[in-house]
Amino acid sequence: MAAENGSSVESSATAKAIPGQRAVFPYVDPRNTTPELAEAFKVLPFDRNVLKQLAHAEGFFPPISQLLGTVFRSTRELPTLEWQLVVLRTAALIGAHYVFEINTPVALVNGMPNAKRLLIAFGIVNDEFYSVRDRVLMEYVEALVRTDTVSDPLLASLKTHFTTREIIEVIVIVGLYSIFGRVTNVSRIDDDPEIPGLMDSLTKLTGQKDRGE
Repeated sequence: MAAENGSSVESSATAKAIPGQRAVFPYVDPRNTTPELAEAFKVLPFDRNVLKQLAHAEGFFPPISQLLGTVFRSTRELPTLEWQLVVLRTAALIGAHYVFEINTPVALVNGMPNAKRLLIAFGIVNDEFYSVRDRVLMEYVEALVRTDTVSDPLLASLKTHFTTREIIEVIVIVGLYSIFGRVTNVSRIDDDPEIPGLMDSLTKLTGQKDRGE
């Protein structure tokens, strides 16, 4: 899609198809794009296909990338495993398999049991793996994705167990990862190639020592 000045990501040779790709749109190349987009790709220390698709919205990509960085780092109050519960449940509800799979290592490296990850995928609440806050979060995410609001009883539960900041952060996280999920679903995105040293990178990237995790 051309911009008003006649330029576009694709026409400037920054997007390309890869051999055998499934995706219906080419991937923006982080190493062959505008300086602003190249900087936005640095939000993660490794490539993700979802960012290469999202970069087609070149005016929106840098601020969305900045928001993603904020969610990953200590400026988020919601604890890491609760953040990942929200992400995984959101991805499962909107059928975004890619988003669920790329966040699985984040959850696992921060100590989420694989059994809990699977329970989240199927929306099953289990006494062995879920805290009271987890239970409320599962209900909250379901309500946000399916109805865009919450009931009065759920709101009361949220206010009992979460700070106002955390309640609003969850809304932002659901919105952000819904964007990622819809981009991947519409684009028919390809799975990412294997990333060497991924777990070590994620350990460094998602450490939340400032909150005692």
